[in-house]
Amino acid sequence: MIVMLFAGTFGLAALRVPIAFAMGATSALVLLLMQMPLSSVYVKMAATVDSWPFLAIPFFLLAGNLMTTGGITTRLVNLANAVVGWIAGGLSQVVVVVEMILSGMTGSEIGDAAALGSVLLPAMKRSGYAPNYAATIISASATMGPIIPPSIAFVIYGAINDLSIGRLFVAGIVPGVLMGLILICIQYYLARKHRWPREPRPTVTGAVRAFVAALPALFMPVFIIGGILGGVFTATEAGALAVPYALVLALFVYREIQFRDLPAILVSTLKDTAAIFIIIAVAGVFGYVITVLGVGTATLDFVTGLTKNPWALLLLLNILFLIIGCFVDVTATMLIFAPLFAKVVTAYGIDPVHFAVVFVLNVSIGMMTPPYGLTMYLMLRIADITMLDFIRAMWPFLTALLIALVLITYIPTITLWLPNAVLGAR
Repeated sequence: MIVMLFAGTFGLAALRVPIAFAMGATSALVLLLMQMPLSSVYVKMAATVDSWPFLAIPFFLLAGNLMTTGGITTRLVNLANAVVGWIAGGLSQVVVVVEMILSGMTGSEIGDAAALGSVLLPAMKRSGYAPNYAATIISASATMGPIIPPSIAFVIYGAINDLSIGRLFVAGIVPGVLMGLILICIQYYLARKHRWPREPRPTVTGAVRAFVAALPALFMPVFIIGGILGGVFTATEAGALAVPYALVLALFVYREIQFRDLPAILVSTLKDTAAIFIIIAVAGVFGYVITVLGVGTATLDFVTGLTKNPWALLLLLNILFLIIGCFVDVTATMLIFAPLFAKVVTAYGIDPVHFAVVFVLNVSIGMMTPPYGLTMYLMLRIADITMLDFIRAMWPFLTALLIALVLITYIPTITLWLPNAVLGAR
């Protein structure tokens, strides 16, 4: 039954069946073969999504859509261009800096990649950058989206594993900045080696204007994270408050959208929310079947039979999750595997918050890798390049992200120092 459950799910996913339908069909078949009532399917689906923390997802999605369509990205690009555009690899450095800021507003890797690709990829091509290079640096930078708070991935992970979402948010700050710095350094080396262009050095007046224009947007992550850390509101309430803030900013401060644009933004948000919640609901059934079959205990026994060393375990799990991330959607990967392996790492004495960041980073890297990386496919379409073109250019940035992954995995202090300092040790 266990083999049928996983082979059926991933076999259908490999055939490009949507992962929600693959999980749902296989789970229902296994329940039928176990002679269990199918009524448990919709009961478990409803119970899974009936969670207060999950309410943060549509709020952050809507706030992110309002911010990215309301002129925020353009202001952030102008600011980043004033700060780093004049150094070697100018616009490519701007991509990383903008993403580090944008991640603090949207929490979505694919959303960030779309926003950056639509604004910066044409500009990089006009400046003489190869289209495949521009596509890969945008895709690599977008992996910071689920790490730097607020993060939809951390909301889901915290909800299904009963972890503090606020602590997960804080834990992602330093690893996210570290990823950005490593990408900036490797780009600087490549830019000097290949003599890539740099932007003109800005005037003091121009830099001040760019900062003032971006200041209302820069306050967004400060407002969200500061409120959560100060105990003023929860992550879900922060998402609810982020929506009116983003709405006022887009409508009345930057005036990039009008009231007639709101229905389209709402529809887009509803589609994204529905897609995520369908996966969450069906994954609840999948998790129920896993529990009934005793997969958790079997997994723990199997892993402990392989190694007793927690560092070796983390290496094995990193390899496993990097491979899985190449084939399966981030949300589905978390919902299927996070509850299983969260119990395993706890048995090895690994901090659950540390493991959460390592887990999310692994599956985020998978979003830019072939054969099924979603941000990769998005960049192929925007840049009008082939997958082979993308693969040829991605290796320096994939290497940079893997270096960050190794550091974050084996130096837990990178992840745990800030939440322990701000929120106290667990």
